[in-house]
Amino acid sequence: MIQPLERIWSYLRETINRHGGGWRGTHAVARRAFRVLRAIGWKGFADRLRASRARLIPPPSPPETLKLAPATSAGAITLRVGVMAHIFYPDLTDELAHYLSHIPQPFTLLVSVVDALAKQQVTERLQKLDAVQQLHVRVVPNRGRDLAPFFVTFRDEILALDAICHIHTKKSLYTGREQSQWRRHMLDALLGSQQRVTALLGLLQANPALGMVYPDGSSSVPLWAHTWLSNLTHARQLGARLGIGIDAHSYIDFPAGSMFWARVAALRPLFALQLTLEDFPEEVGQTDGTLQHTLERMLGMVTRHQGLLTGVLPADGSLALQAEGLKSWSNYVEQPLKEKIAYACIDARVISLDIFDTLVLRPFLSPWGARVYAAHRIQAKFGIPRFMELRERAEALARAKAEQDVDLDTIYAAMATLPEIKHVPIDELYAFEVALEKQLMRPRVALLDALAAIPADRRLIAVSDMYLDAKTLKAILPTTVSKPLQQLYVSCDTGWRKDTAEAWKQLPEKEDLAAEQWLHIGDNEHADVQLPQQLGFIHPVHVLRPAALLQVAPPLRRLRPPAAVERRWQDQLWLGLLSNRFSELADTHPTAFSDTLRIDDAQTLGYVVYGPLILDYVAWLARLAQDQVDTNILFLSREGVLLQRIFRVLQEAAPSLGSIKASYLLASRRGTTTPSLREMDDLQSVLQSPYTGSLEGFLRHRLGAAIADLARSTLQGRQCDQEIFLPDMREQVEEMLRPLFKDIRNIADLERRAYMAYWRQHAGTGNVIVADLGYAGSIQTNLARLTGQTIGGAYFAVNQGITQTQLYAGWARARLYDARTDAAQPVPAILRHDLLMEAVLTAPEGQFSHMELAADGPRPVYVDTGPSPATWAVISRIHDGVEAFVRDVCAVTGADTIELSFDRDHIQIPLACLADGTWQAGSWAERLTVDDAYTGRGTVPFATA
Repeated sequence: MIQPLERIWSYLRETINRHGGGWRGTHAVARRAFRVLRAIGWKGFADRLRASRARLIPPPSPPETLKLAPATSAGAITLRVGVMAHIFYPDLTDELAHYLSHIPQPFTLLVSVVDALAKQQVTERLQKLDAVQQLHVRVVPNRGRDLAPFFVTFRDEILALDAICHIHTKKSLYTGREQSQWRRHMLDALLGSQQRVTALLGLLQANPALGMVYPDGSSSVPLWAHTWLSNLTHARQLGARLGIGIDAHSYIDFPAGSMFWARVAALRPLFALQLTLEDFPEEVGQTDGTLQHTLERMLGMVTRHQGLLTGVLPADGSLALQAEGLKSWSNYVEQPLKEKIAYACIDARVISLDIFDTLVLRPFLSPWGARVYAAHRIQAKFGIPRFMELRERAEALARAKAEQDVDLDTIYAAMATLPEIKHVPIDELYAFEVALEKQLMRPRVALLDALAAIPADRRLIAVSDMYLDAKTLKAILPTTVSKPLQQLYVSCDTGWRKDTAEAWKQLPEKEDLAAEQWLHIGDNEHADVQLPQQLGFIHPVHVLRPAALLQVAPPLRRLRPPAAVERRWQDQLWLGLLSNRFSELADTHPTAFSDTLRIDDAQTLGYVVYGPLILDYVAWLARLAQDQVDTNILFLSREGVLLQRIFRVLQEAAPSLGSIKASYLLASRRGTTTPSLREMDDLQSVLQSPYTGSLEGFLRHRLGAAIADLARSTLQGRQCDQEIFLPDMREQVEEMLRPLFKDIRNIADLERRAYMAYWRQHAGTGNVIVADLGYAGSIQTNLARLTGQTIGGAYFAVNQGITQTQLYAGWARARLYDARTDAAQPVPAILRHDLLMEAVLTAPEGQFSHMELAADGPRPVYVDTGPSPATWAVISRIHDGVEAFVRDVCAVTGADTIELSFDRDHIQIPLACLADGTWQAGSWAERLTVDDAYTGRGTVPFATA
């Protein structure tokens, strides 16, 4: 009996939520549930639950918290446990001993110190710890800090263990200032109590896939420090030895401060390097750029490279391990960019700025995406395959010859010597690349607004490491960007690069200004922030490049593309445009970002959630229509209002679509079902779709007011008020309607004549494709039955019900999900959250009911008046955002826009984020609702759709 009771509860929960809850409503719903059981029995009830499964299952939660088995109890932990502590400051021995006393089981303690006196002091104190099974204290050279002893001195002892905790007497961080608070934070997280240590060891015992656990970073470590900084060369060398690719621009999840618990097996590849003390530099107070700093950043990377998990202990002290840390993201979004710059420039006489990703943005997620797109365009225009490879080879040749950065002229001179492109006019190729660079540049508006607000006596200059010389840059930069700049220093002109620090050493003398009066603003964490800061410049303003937002902003992380998606320039394009839009939000309204993203502007919601989905569909539809002859696309109401609008934008961009006719067709399941009724059996399709409510409500919403009134006047009143549950009660309902069918057919005949007159005005005689959100193709089937024509259907997604279209020789295809071929795949977001689509893809007029013949021809009749002016104003803003996204894409791809094909799973992530609350619409969303009277759900608020 328990299982049926659970089913009842699931049904009650769904229905109560639908009807707004409350005791009175709950009581009424309970009575209804048991009437359902009496009417259809347990089997029917179970079938009904399965049919509505997608509504009952909550959407997946964001992938932030690791899903782990419960921790093993203390008595069942069998791991061989050790601790390796580097005690550079013996005065902190008592503090470490306090934390080590929390380890609840026998363990091996490995300690490194830097002199004999420290060894004596440390040994005397630590040998008193009860749980220490073996104590090894060794004097080590002051070289490699805490990580050289870990990977060199105690290599063999650690490899004999199962789990190791690494700690040290940290007094300084990257700033060189004492950081006792940060040290205690890490020790509290790893060894704060006996219960805590037991839980962490229990998690390692119970979860063989858990490789490392470490505390989230300190707020004293800025966001930009979670990158390679000065360690990139070391990282590439180690990466080559370990078989790990190094992304120079990535933000890294690592135990900042190098304190952690780890499964020894997770770090075996690093031990296998057989590092020696001589591999580490002598200690001279380095703050970065050493082997130990690089190893610190690679600890988590090596663990994950082996397929093991890293768990981050959140700063709130809980043991719910996170998949990744916050990287001090909240510090970055404390102030709008304008306020950051205004504060930072108070003592500055010169303000320098980086150019790309700072002053100007490209529409692609990364420079690589822009280069791949350029290669695509060049191959189409000039017939040169593998242009990107040739371009890189030419630049390498030019650099090797010049032994410094080179400009575009020099690169193309080298390119002219390549045999693969001797047949191409090199000047035309050069001009094409420059023109494309200009075409792709967009000003970073928030930064320009910030510059406009600073005092006029500040000198503004640009400093960049690149191949476009100052003269070319001045010619192609947007006027709003170039106008305020008084000077451009470019590495290919000066020979000074920022990332080698040479520019920062030379430019103060060039400008006759002390570094202490110079403020730099840029996105590159190493070249634009770390190096000028180290050389005494005013602390630079870090301006996050848009693509990095997908790595560091918690509500955007799900948008990070997997490698297969990132390699495609089409996906680089839509993700790049979204990143730019999010960047604008972070620059101007940073408080919109927290664990969630608050979208207060309806146009932004249309841009980032619906824009990619709708463009991808309409471009696919355009290609589908081009494959037909004499095609007429009929955009079905009400979704068709926006879809037709976007199709017209594509027709502007791609003249080849001009021959395709496109019309907006008033059609609905109600409006096409009744006129298609000719025989009693035709009611079967109406009775098979789920419905919960009264018989009269069913007839009114499915077949129209005239048939509902007919039933009210003919049947007994109690029959019209009887609650029905379809499809379970279809046979009973069919028998109730059988005596009325002659009169029903007369009403259907009238509607059919009116609708056919309307159809002939819009459909024409060519190949007809109906375009709609989709699901079961009911309207397409009704239209084929009504008109006798073969009709194609092009949909976002379809379920198994779409097979009905084949009964009338029609065809149906779906862009994002087709249950006929994709049934083994998870149900996609667009089907799980279909009402979020329907709430936005709507029209200013009400729901179409039917056609009636008037003296001047067919006239539409609507069920309601449609959205209020205030509601339609919100919807229009969303539609404007969709069009703005499409036009931004068309500005890049032009006539090629119709060839775009985005990754069909990745473009649904924004919709899923909106549905599960990771992204939250502003208060304006309270105006939006969906009328789901067809299934008996009534009006559904957008917030719960």
